[in-house]
Amino acid sequence: MISRRNFFSITILMAVVLFLCMSLNSLKDYWNDYTVNMYTETAENYPSKVNIYIPNASRETETAGQTEQEGSMGTAYAARSRVVCIGGEDSASMLRTEEWIAYTKRSYERYLSLSRYQASEKGEELPEMLVIDSSCVNWESGNEIGFLEETVEQGIHLVFCGLPDPSVLRNQERVRKLLGIRKVAENKAEVKGLHLRDGFLLGGEVFYLPEETDREKESAAETVFPGGPDFPWLLAGSGTKVYMNGIPADSSVKAENYPMLIWRKSFETAYVFVISEGYMEGAEGLGILSAVSAEIYPYEIYPAVNAQNIILAGYPAFADENADRMEEIYSRSMRQVFQEIIWPAVTSILREYHYKATCMMTPQFDYTDDELPVGEQFEYFLKILHEEAAEVGLSGLCVSQTPVDRKLAEDNAFIEDVLGSYDIVSFYAGSMEDEAISDALDEDILADARTVVKEYGNNAGEDIIGFLSEDVTAQSVLVNGFQYTYRNDFLVRSLETALGYSSMSFDMRNVAFPEDSSSVWDKLANTIASNVEAYGKPFRKFDRTTSAECDARIRNLLALDYADSRTGDKIVLEVSGISEEAWFVLRTHNESIKDMEGGSWKRLEKDAYLLAVREGEVIITLEPADERVYQ
Repeated sequence: MISRRNFFSITILMAVVLFLCMSLNSLKDYWNDYTVNMYTETAENYPSKVNIYIPNASRETETAGQTEQEGSMGTAYAARSRVVCIGGEDSASMLRTEEWIAYTKRSYERYLSLSRYQASEKGEELPEMLVIDSSCVNWESGNEIGFLEETVEQGIHLVFCGLPDPSVLRNQERVRKLLGIRKVAENKAEVKGLHLRDGFLLGGEVFYLPEETDREKESAAETVFPGGPDFPWLLAGSGTKVYMNGIPADSSVKAENYPMLIWRKSFETAYVFVISEGYMEGAEGLGILSAVSAEIYPYEIYPAVNAQNIILAGYPAFADENADRMEEIYSRSMRQVFQEIIWPAVTSILREYHYKATCMMTPQFDYTDDELPVGEQFEYFLKILHEEAAEVGLSGLCVSQTPVDRKLAEDNAFIEDVLGSYDIVSFYAGSMEDEAISDALDEDILADARTVVKEYGNNAGEDIIGFLSEDVTAQSVLVNGFQYTYRNDFLVRSLETALGYSSMSFDMRNVAFPEDSSSVWDKLANTIASNVEAYGKPFRKFDRTTSAECDARIRNLLALDYADSRTGDKIVLEVSGISEEAWFVLRTHNESIKDMEGGSWKRLEKDAYLLAVREGEVIITLEPADERVYQ
């Protein structure tokens, strides 16, 4: 039996706890203004398009054979390594190479063919690297092959995008020797998968074997080979190092005889790299070139975005639409599904894998029905998203054929009616054309937008990150998070290597208006968790950001200039053009960081480090790597 004194004490204690809980919630609501976008900052605080640093470049024109000069913006400490690109105006591999050059701040020249470069007045300064579209080389010309051999003897590294025809390789011993090919075994390789070896792209070794995993349902030709499965079966010669090869369907073939896809031939003076057809034409080429450069030099430092994004497109929504289907599947309204089923599952995934979410809301999905968005639901989600540090952006997509200007006008009227105003920083455009995006940015609701999230379309000349206008950036979604494919895995590894950047989207139209049972949330939730882990696990050391945070980092990367030099065990890195923190990737060969002045660092994997640079001059001290650390 409880005494009166104990009963009184317990009652007082419970009252105090209740009071404290209520007070904490009240204070939290008082101190947090959920109606203000926490990621809103004036665009003047960040570099704009005029601040981009562009190294000196020259490009040969098709008509006159002359060059068009691009002046540099800003002041460089010293010129970065000079690259010469050889390829036609419509060469996708050359456009990707120029994109990589822009991100890494190198100076470059562009020629339409090897013969034009051979005939040009090159001056005394030799480039460090030639990136060559193989279709622009006359492989039957002894003169051009001799010129390539002389180039290697001069210490200039060669990177070939694509291969000569197998008949040329069979008949031209000098070409085989130059490219590190011992023999053409077959004109077409019969393979079942790929082997990407450790130490080339970030993310480690991986085997792509579609038939050995339940997740991978597509054929090898569609999921593994960017250039298609029709590549010749080439055997490695002496002095050749293979980075990626095909895995033959015939299991009796020895590993040393696997067909090569990406490799290098070592000469006494330089390296010759060969990348099979297709791999340099998409964004994968950015990562491959970064990996090639890291192989060439004793160490390699280059800028990184350092941003990993999750985009929830069309989430949340505030109208009770598609009621019959929602009732049939979930026995709930759409608003209840988004609030009671989806958000708890999403929150669990974000916390487990340490991601932030950018929620690209759409007040409605169908602007032609009679179901209107509910203001209370908007206010509720602003509060819970704020508490999870999620960003609230706006989606330009819907399920009706409503023109985007009308959709945005109705969205703006809804927000003004509920809150008066809410600043939108990030806009999800999906696969909208640039002209439509430009028109959308003129709408009142996007007056404060500073970044647009677009789907990666693998279009030649389309940058992964960059400026759409003077003050608005674009950032590409790389993968559909509802699907895992080996092609996408290779793409993510490439972009993580090149930029420390990844972005996956989840289009909630699949949930709100499901086409079949595969879009039921119970199945999608499991898919999301497994795919977030698969794409993100090898790159946990990079930061998880929202679109607005990523925007600031993109601007800094495009604006900065840098130079580096090494004396003994010390690397000096000088950075200019920005006042904010900047990130770089450092890749070494059996060396680790002992100390760093002017910033901090974290180890990504063996011989790869992420540098946070906070001062204009950074000194990095290296030491021989302790191999025991990696075992």
